[in-house]
Amino acid sequence: MSLQKDQIIQTALAILDRDGLEGVTLRRLASELGVRAASLYWHIPNKDALMDEMAERILAAHFASVDLADERSGWAAWLGGMTSELRRAMLSRREGARVVAGAHLGIAVTLTALMERTVAVLRRAGLSTGDAATATMTMLTFAFGFVIEEQASPPLGWLDADAGRPATSPSSIGAALREWQQRGQDAEQRFETGVRIIIAGVRAEYALPPAP
Repeated sequence: MSLQKDQIIQTALAILDRDGLEGVTLRRLASELGVRAASLYWHIPNKDALMDEMAERILAAHFASVDLADERSGWAAWLGGMTSELRRAMLSRREGARVVAGAHLGIAVTLTALMERTVAVLRRAGLSTGDAATATMTMLTFAFGFVIEEQASPPLGWLDADAGRPATSPSSIGAALREWQQRGQDAEQRFETGVRIIIAGVRAEYALPPAP
């Protein structure tokens, strides 16, 4: 049976889940498929193109079943809903955030569509195209960074006093971070707090009225 592009991408995603992003190489992919690396180049010219295809598959698979809030419900609801669903999409795969964050928009068309739709929603709320793009990229950058850390970092045990970083004063960063940890928020709650802060910042920066 001839090698198919879909087969290549699905195998690459399986390797990602099993071995992490560093394990996804064209050589290993060819070995898993039982073909020579040259056979892959008919479909995937290089690893960058493979990452783009993987990013698109991750996002398309998630957003195909997502019904985001109607854009008419308000720009803030759209921005918050889109960002939360983007996080869930990236969490669906091991190191999914690293894959999606590095995607080129020409192949990762689902990400492109999300960005275009978000800019359009913000434009209808009264922002200029440039300001809408700034707000969109600020939120996406936060989402990418948060989930990369969420997927890469160990539990917050590094904040413990017995980890060799005892607080030197009540105002030290160690004490501040421990108090932050003691709030008991899980990753999703911390993420949603960050989303709300950015939405509040967008509203203040561009003098937007409260969302209905």
